[in-house]
Amino acid sequence: MRVKIMFSSILVAGLLSGCLTTTLQTNSTMSQSIFLDPVAKEKRIVFLNIKNTSGHNVNLEPKLRTALEAKGYRIVDDPAMANYILSTNILYCDKKQENNAVGGAVAAGAVGAGISAYNSSSAGGAVAAGAAGAIVGGLLGKLTEDTIYQMQVDINIKQKADGKVLTSSSNVSGQASVRNKRSSGFLNSFGGSVRSDKVGHLNSNQVNTLQQSYEGNYIEKSTIIFAEAVKTGLKLEEATPVLEDKIATQIAGLF
Repeated sequence: MRVKIMFSSILVAGLLSGCLTTTLQTNSTMSQSIFLDPVAKEKRIVFLNIKNTSGHNVNLEPKLRTALEAKGYRIVDDPAMANYILSTNILYCDKKQENNAVGGAVAAGAVGAGISAYNSSSAGGAVAAGAAGAIVGGLLGKLTEDTIYQMQVDINIKQKADGKVLTSSSNVSGQASVRNKRSSGFLNSFGGSVRSDKVGHLNSNQVNTLQQSYEGNYIEKSTIIFAEAVKTGLKLEEATPVLEDKIATQIAGLF
């Protein structure tokens, strides 16, 4: 009996070890593409208006400044001198913890019971092995949790027009939301929705409309960027600079 439980536990440990994200993985998504009109090199002047309402210590400005300067843009402190006004607000930066314990327990219980039933005609032995495997699997599942940090940034870019702009930009929308995206893989099928909800998917909830209502000096466009970093045992101090780099690079790519 002990040999069966030990063997099933070893097998489960081997299966669950494949769920460990030992290498940092990142991805980012933009809610919609925006396009800026090309300008002459001497007009590539940007004013940065960077805000942070996430409640966490996130410093996007230095990396964004570096990324834009690398593309030939000049950063100024006076918005009147700029041809672009880039406004960003870090709306969200926090941890989303994947819960593997339930999925791990279910997978381990199934493996333990299956091995016991195969090697013994005793239903009681199968149940006992399954229960023991579920306990071990739950602990292993807890150890194989992926730590996920997510960041959402609202972006608004105003480009100075040659003449008066006779349009207003209005958003008919609710606040953007992040939904869980199903994670693929054999073991994820055991835990149902708890085990399979692993990474995030951004829903902007925006509908942009244009109306001729007032005169202005800028053409205004908006988008949202959602980024996340995934690794087992990931700490905020490690995730934050990675997410800052990801966001800054993607924003600079708009110019």
